[in-house]
Amino acid sequence: MINSRNSAKAVIIRNNSVLLLKKQYEDGSIKYTLPGGTQEPGEALEMSVIREAYEEVAANITVIKLLNIYEHQRNSKKIAGNVSHKIEFAFLCNVSDDYEPKMGSEPDSHQISVEWINIDSLVKYDLSPPRLAEVIVSYNKTADNIYLGDIS
Repeated sequence: MINSRNSAKAVIIRNNSVLLLKKQYEDGSIKYTLPGGTQEPGEALEMSVIREAYEEVAANITVIKLLNIYEHQRNSKKIAGNVSHKIEFAFLCNVSDDYEPKMGSEPDSHQISVEWINIDSLVKYDLSPPRLAEVIVSYNKTADNIYLGDIS
């Protein structure tokens, strides 16, 4: 069975660094990902990313623009034989200059911290999805085609 859902992600850049969630899984592996999450029924995507950023990283953000749309899928960690398919909408967002990374009131599952990561050093990190760096580095480029396809 394939479980498909929309997800809104925040690309928050400051001083050539991006704000990422750090997650640790049961097997000890560490992954970094953008703050954001599932769109609720009837909720506009822009409102989803604003809500999720507040819940996960305690940030009041302003949406600038839709940056990219991409898909990825993986085997479900909860139900054998199921596939989790996500269509993610990455929004370029602003946060106040005095924002310091911190956990929000409703952190993401497995989230252990929030960190500014230098964009030039993203290759050193295990990102989820694996090709997430393509989304992040596109923030300062003008693109005619914002759909990236499957970046699993």
